Amino acid sequence: NHRNKFKVINVDDDGNELGSGIMELTDTELILYTRKRDSVKWHYLCLRRYGYDSNLFSFESGRRCQTGQGIFAFKCARAEELFNMLQEIMQNN
Repeated sequence: NHRNKFKVINVDDDGNELGSGIMELTDTELILYTRKRDSVKWHYLCLRRYGYDSNLFSFESGRRCQTGQGIFAFKCARAEELFNMLQEIMQNN
């Protein structure tokens, strides 16, 4: 089932593309799969906030996350769908 997997491109504050990958939403965490390195996981409990704007999905992670504190942004053609799915999971947990 690929409904919970999204093609994404990681971008910096200026919109420069940093790398592409697949973002998967599981029951407990966001997982980013890239070719360059091991997957990165953000547990939903340590996400401070998240949102989307047209084709950009972003979130803020807390210091307990694998990546530590930070704001991450991803270009995604299905950004709204990704956001809605994450919101649904958060409300059901």
